[in-house]
Amino acid sequence: MHFTAFVTLALAAPVVHTWGDLGHRTVGYLAEKHLTVGALTLFGRLLANENNHDYSDAATWADTVKRSMPWSRGFHYINPEKDDPPTTCHVSWPSDCPKSGCVVSAIANYTSIVLDTRQPLIQRKNATMFIMHLIGDLHQPLHAVGWKTGGNEVKPLCWKRTPPAGQVRCGGDLNLHEVWDTRLAHTLRGLPISLDNGREKRAAAEWADDLFSRQRAAGLVGGKSECDELGTTKCIVGWTAESNALVCSHVLKRGEQWILRNDLSEEYFDENWETVDHQIGLAGLRLAAWMNAIALATSGRGKDL
Repeated sequence: MHFTAFVTLALAAPVVHTWGDLGHRTVGYLAEKHLTVGALTLFGRLLANENNHDYSDAATWADTVKRSMPWSRGFHYINPEKDDPPTTCHVSWPSDCPKSGCVVSAIANYTSIVLDTRQPLIQRKNATMFIMHLIGDLHQPLHAVGWKTGGNEVKPLCWKRTPPAGQVRCGGDLNLHEVWDTRLAHTLRGLPISLDNGREKRAAAEWADDLFSRQRAAGLVGGKSECDELGTTKCIVGWTAESNALVCSHVLKRGEQWILRNDLSEEYFDENWETVDHQIGLAGLRLAAWMNAIALATSGRGKDL
């Protein structure tokens, strides 16, 4: 699978992590495994490129263009106004989404662009890459809560258990959002925090293989959609509400002060790594279902799909 256009721009832009690239790459690879033949054909055309970029690269692209496309920054999250975790976790739609957009409206809008076969190829290509990234984002609990800027203001924190030995980090700029973006995921996969591109992609492919194997054993194959209408926000709001609820039940279960006073690589990690693993797997499965539904909806609309 090969994509063009903003490739040079993306490579030049600074990377800002959400789920970390490892998580997003895993979501992309896992979704690919669940795609129908029709979806593989459609998105093979839309994401075609001459740079050997694959589905995992497409799934990380939206983070690399935040500097060059500053208007897209707010598309990566939603900040519910009535949240007060861990006591109250609640998403109100559409009142919690500003006029400038949020993750829910962005997925819906970009889906409408991909569905419109009259749109220029480059617009549908970029819209596809946004969808692949943002569906991953909304499954990260701290992208579905406005509390302390999605946990970014909760610092300094301590995290000692990160392979290889010696990567000890207590204090400094480590915050709760980063813990959920990268620390939990890398540690559960036995990886250092810093990975070169090749190792990161291999690690993501291995995680996707593992998740797919477990999903297949559970009968979760084929990427069938739980959403009857791509043109509505019903499913997207529901997914976001699920992530938001995890802030109360898992992210802040022990309270902010406990989080600030303890090494999160110990008991906190043990309590939350399965949630991260589950959310990454769920994001990949749902992304595949969304892409399969798009392919089905656009079939028969012309040779360019």
